[in-house]
Amino acid sequence: MAGTIPISGNLSMADLGDRLTEQEQLGFQQVTGLAMDTNHVRNLVTAESQPNQLGALTVVAQGAASTGTKVLSTKAYVSGTATDIDLYRQPV
Repeated sequence: MAGTIPISGNLSMADLGDRLTEQEQLGFQQVTGLAMDTNHVRNLVTAESQPNQLGALTVVAQGAASTGTKVLSTKAYVSGTATDIDLYRQPV
């Protein structure tokens, strides 16, 4: 089901990437956006339906090198702190 999904803002970068990947795979979705919910320490993930298998997502500090294809740059809660991040899609 496409829509907005709340994700804990207390996750590490690695755990956030794992959680986003899991959310995609369980719901046959593709992450299209990530924003902070400033009323709570959580992130709001926007996703749309996706019938194809996608590679895992990796979260890194904004500007840090990573393999894969950059999906988006944004500010998100990481370990409870607002952090500038890049989200990368790894090859299947």
